[in-house]
Amino acid sequence: MTKKWLVAMLGTAAMTLSAGGLAQQTTVPGFYIGAEVGQADFGSEEDTAFKIIGGYQFHRNIAAEAGYGLLFDKGGAEVTALEVVAVGIFPVMDRLSVIGKLGFANVDVETSVGSDDKTELTYGLGAQYDFTRNLGARAQWQRYDTDQEVDLLSIGIIYRF
Repeated sequence: MTKKWLVAMLGTAAMTLSAGGLAQQTTVPGFYIGAEVGQADFGSEEDTAFKIIGGYQFHRNIAAEAGYGLLFDKGGAEVTALEVVAVGIFPVMDRLSVIGKLGFANVDVETSVGSDDKTELTYGLGAQYDFTRNLGARAQWQRYDTDQEVDLLSIGIIYRF
């Protein structure tokens, strides 16, 4: 009786896990480009930010990405970032995925007093919805750890080749 119960439980668990895998859309590895626009918080100031990105998705769950962003340009201060990040992609539904970013960004802060150029840690969390195999949209939060932290809330679009 114990063996039958164990086999039934393991069979149920296997079917449950495999049904989730079948429901997920498979993306083909390859290159992608994109653009993002959002709101950047630089200390107590806020400004509209723009970013262009390019990357390569190695696997359904892993991508590498590079980007350049104009994060802040207001009141005599300008903040730009050149970043390289690893992107973790976790599908939760057929076309919806949770994404996480971790990497490094060269953040250049220019003010009327002078400029500061440092390479710092950057990380973020967001969601991605794939309309088609080639076209997707993202909404995300990303932090740039500088002397004065920069938080970016953005939405964007990506196109896969």
